[in-house]
Amino acid sequence: MFKLDTTDDKLRKLAKSNYYQNLYSSSKNCYGISLFMNNNNFTGMQVRFLYWLSVYDMLFEELTKHEDSRLTEAVIKDNDRTDAYLVYRNKKHQHLWKMHRREEQLAEHKAKHPKKHKDGKANLIEVDLRR
Repeated sequence: MFKLDTTDDKLRKLAKSNYYQNLYSSSKNCYGISLFMNNNNFTGMQVRFLYWLSVYDMLFEELTKHEDSRLTEAVIKDNDRTDAYLVYRNKKHQHLWKMHRREEQLAEHKAKHPKKHKDGKANLIEVDLRR
């Protein structure tokens, strides 16, 4: 099926190109380099372009570090697969954050109630994550 390129598709294609990724990286490290003629009051399209630059910068960095076996160059090349990976990545990070928060609350509870945790044996404790 024939698919028309939308503005976002074009912005994403530019944002993941080597040229703009290198320019973006240089602009982060060197304050004298700017991506646009204007340095403030960005248009909506400039903001979306900067968003995609940062997303692809993060993905290429994670790909280089081999942080997740699900992230491959093929995923980055395909917009639909990239979107699916970003949803997966977000859910994974939310789960890790909840687990980290639960461990912090358990450690806090152990510190407040040392008698309930004798001899290194922890009792089961229900932790409320709604705070």
